[in-house]
Amino acid sequence: RLLQEGYLDKIGNWNVYSLETGGFRLDGGAMMGSVPKVLWSKTNPSDEFNRIDLSLRCMLLDNGQDRVLIETGMGSKLSDDMKSMFYVAQTENPLVDALNDVDCSKNDITHVILTHLHFDHSGGATEFNESGEIIPTFPNAKYFISKRNWQAANRPNPRDKASYLSENFESLEKNGQLVLLEDNCKILDSITTITVDGHTMGQQLIKVESDESTIIFIADLIPLKSHLKLPWIMGYDLNAQLTLSEKTDFLNDACKFGWWLWFYHDPETVAVKITKGEKYYDIVSELKRKPI
Repeated sequence: RLLQEGYLDKIGNWNVYSLETGGFRLDGGAMMGSVPKVLWSKTNPSDEFNRIDLSLRCMLLDNGQDRVLIETGMGSKLSDDMKSMFYVAQTENPLVDALNDVDCSKNDITHVILTHLHFDHSGGATEFNESGEIIPTFPNAKYFISKRNWQAANRPNPRDKASYLSENFESLEKNGQLVLLEDNCKILDSITTITVDGHTMGQQLIKVESDESTIIFIADLIPLKSHLKLPWIMGYDLNAQLTLSEKTDFLNDACKFGWWLWFYHDPETVAVKITKGEKYYDIVSELKRKPI
């Protein structure tokens, strides 16, 4: 699970690990918004229920002192109905198992950064203990969440209320492990956030940079490689016009500065570098997921 191709093994002092915590499916039309199925099905084929494959690809950063986990997957608390509805394919303890694969335990994690609190991103932040109580999964970590997204999750609007499940984040505050962040702030010297609001209020992209290279964990601003095309915007987004503006500015910067873009949800591609093309953006470097 360590990226071996030589591009993303290391960012500055950080060793970079890709944690494939499982997969699931969502409705292809909802994922692609106004784009006709005749177009999106060429790159993201659907099953008999019109669902397309999505990954749950977290990132682990390790500099020998701090072990920083970005995103937590769906976790181990899902009901059977949820697993069936979303065709969830993962182990019983997906995030812990993925960490064990790179010789890391949940006790080793010092920082957990969540881009936003939708259940497919924050589910692994908490777990059941032996008594059936919900507790933070990582006992020695601080959890870093955008203040505005925390507010949105605790007072959700009808559009995304079903995506914010309090069991995934309530105990973080109760256990004194929650750190609320202002927009566009620094977490560690080489780790900062970029706040965007089109998908949901206060989503934070995570920027990891060194003198040689920079990688951005792009979360649900650009969930799939297909969404590099500007008009391809999820129906799930609260404000599609704002997403378009945020994505345009972001991708222009990605071209200008040569950033790597890390996908959380693309089932085949881990990360890309892009340049401006004649119509949209062309991929100049691509890191594919290793075959299972």
